[in-house]
Amino acid sequence: MIGRTYKSRRKNSKRNIITGLLKQIVAMVLTFLIRTVILYSLGAEYQGLSGLFTSILQVLNLTELGFSAAVTFILYKPIAENNVNAICAIMAFLKKVYKIIGSIIFFAGLAILPFLTFFIKGDCPQEINIHILYLIYLANAVVSYMLYAYKSTLLTAMQRIDLVSNAYTITNLLGKLLQIFVLLLFKNYYVYVLILPITSIANNIVVDVMSRKAYPEIKAKGNLEEDIKVSLIKQVKAVFINRIGDIARNSFDNIVLSSFVGLIAVAVYDNYYYIYSAVYGIMGIIVQSLRASIGNSLVTESIDKNYKDLLKFNFIFMWIVGWCTVCMFVLYQPFMKLWMNGNSDLMLPFKDMLLFCLYFYSISMAYTKNVYLEAQGLFYESRYLYIFEALGNLILNIVLCKFFGITGILIATIITIFMFNFCGGTVVLFKYYFKNSPREFSLHHGLYFVITVFAGLASYYLCGILPANGVYDLILRLIICILLPNAIYVLAYFKLPQFLAVKETIRKMIY
Repeated sequence: MIGRTYKSRRKNSKRNIITGLLKQIVAMVLTFLIRTVILYSLGAEYQGLSGLFTSILQVLNLTELGFSAAVTFILYKPIAENNVNAICAIMAFLKKVYKIIGSIIFFAGLAILPFLTFFIKGDCPQEINIHILYLIYLANAVVSYMLYAYKSTLLTAMQRIDLVSNAYTITNLLGKLLQIFVLLLFKNYYVYVLILPITSIANNIVVDVMSRKAYPEIKAKGNLEEDIKVSLIKQVKAVFINRIGDIARNSFDNIVLSSFVGLIAVAVYDNYYYIYSAVYGIMGIIVQSLRASIGNSLVTESIDKNYKDLLKFNFIFMWIVGWCTVCMFVLYQPFMKLWMNGNSDLMLPFKDMLLFCLYFYSISMAYTKNVYLEAQGLFYESRYLYIFEALGNLILNIVLCKFFGITGILIATIITIFMFNFCGGTVVLFKYYFKNSPREFSLHHGLYFVITVFAGLASYYLCGILPANGVYDLILRLIICILLPNAIYVLAYFKLPQFLAVKETIRKMIY
């Protein structure tokens, strides 16, 4: 049977988390190695170009319109009902749409080609042709849509994210190792970038093979029923607006920085952003691995049970987020100093490092809420929030970056995330699904934030006694960060009902 019971949801969530964490760790380590090789063998400008082109193409990916997220939501019901014909018809529709999307991205990318120099303030590396480089990045963005991209959506809805993660881990590992070899042996940036689309093709082929093996009965065939098509189009319109908000937050930062400050600033910001995104990616794996299980639960369980699950999942997640924030606050600068070999020109000042920590915490605190919002398909109800967040972030980015540089970019992002993503999104979720006040949920977040601030200050003060030099001192600080904040959390939370519920959940997941 395709539908999922509570027991299988728990099994799938556990499996998805384990494989997802492995995927994230492999990607994090290999990306760190590649960034290090580029910085020391080619220079920060090359890292800045990579960040700029990636951001431009993320903007072009707006044409994806959020189809995968909307389709995943639409799939939950036929999967729960074991309706194979409906699933096949949805896959056939998504396959056609993705081919159109790939074509639109390709031609839109070509249209931007003559204007690339407008996005770069100052000089580019003389030995590189940015137009050829950009075309390779464009090919990498297009190829996934043309080859089996819809199979990842199917596996996600089927609660088999572990298969997607395993495919990515295998192909990413081989691709990144090959890139490192090319950089070290030839120092040829063109060949390094050419490996990107090759890796993407390999990943999509592996996902297709795994999908056909796991679900041979699911094929892209049939016609979509009119009511499903109408519902899908309605959700896609709203998800498209949501993606504008994500793009404004994640991609315009680098584009604005490159245009107003230069490629070096992009490289410095991008290195800190890499640490942030690596930790945030691990957080994402934990929650995203539960996404399909939550979607299935929303279809089959009561609102009261789902509300209790939300409080429990949120408690677990914010404990981990709080601990990670403390680790970032204490270890960010010592790690960057070690990584950049003491070069202060490639490091941000303390205030910007602190803002990155707040950036991480503010966006993470909205994560569990967002998963429930999306799993329930409340894209349309959230559409105005997405617009306000996108416009607010873009306007504040331009204004504040002009006067404060990277500091302004970070402040703009934090303000819009908290106002529209967290506060606004929480109101929408509780109004349209839980149909009660978000007061308890918000008070919990207030408590988590206060305890995290206390744990962070205590850990920073204790680690401040130590000299911030060398690997051994960094390891000692890490040990303190592992022990002290978690001890504080246990003392602060052990009487909460969520703490007792989590203990029982962990016991069930282990046994």
